[in-house]
Amino acid sequence: MSEPLFIETIKVKDGIFYNLPLHIARLSRTAIQFFGSAPLLELSEDMIPEALREGVVKCRVVYGSQIVSVEFEPYSFRRISSLTLVEDNTIDYAYKSVDRSSLNELYSRKASGDDVLIVKNGLITDTSYANVVLRNEDGFYTPKSYLLGGIKRQYLLEKGVIREVEVSLDNLMSFSKLYLINAMIDLEDEIGISISDLKTL
Repeated sequence: MSEPLFIETIKVKDGIFYNLPLHIARLSRTAIQFFGSAPLLELSEDMIPEALREGVVKCRVVYGSQIVSVEFEPYSFRRISSLTLVEDNTIDYAYKSVDRSSLNELYSRKASGDDVLIVKNGLITDTSYANVVLRNEDGFYTPKSYLLGGIKRQYLLEKGVIREVEVSLDNLMSFSKLYLINAMIDLEDEIGISISDLKTL
């Protein structure tokens, strides 16, 4: 049986790797949890294809007990105009695994939405590829009930830009906007929707 594989997706802008210490720390935690030790991840601008040393680029690292591959590709935002609420009380995606079958199954239920907003045990978690930040008149918040501890989420919490709060289906409408964040998407990119644009199946 082959060993499980995991991913780190790292933002690179004009040849600079963003939040690299946080990515390396998560890689190490995951590898130690599954394999007992962590592979060494060394990244430098020299590894980036010359044509991709300007602009925003996605660096995709696949690893198990060793680094399997490091790939670079141009990045462009997926525009989101609506999300479909889907419920799954058993989903578990605590580690950024190559195996996204459980998320893909939920994504297939998005109907006319651009992505899904996953509800677990009545609580708001993530979309299929991003953590979420909710806004009301008091500021920016992120659900305590997230599925994956995202690097951008961790960074914004550490900086005090967002705060954790319990977000349920019952209090979701007390927020006005929902934003998607991940390693590639910043809060100021404003990839998100009004809460009123959430769809239910």
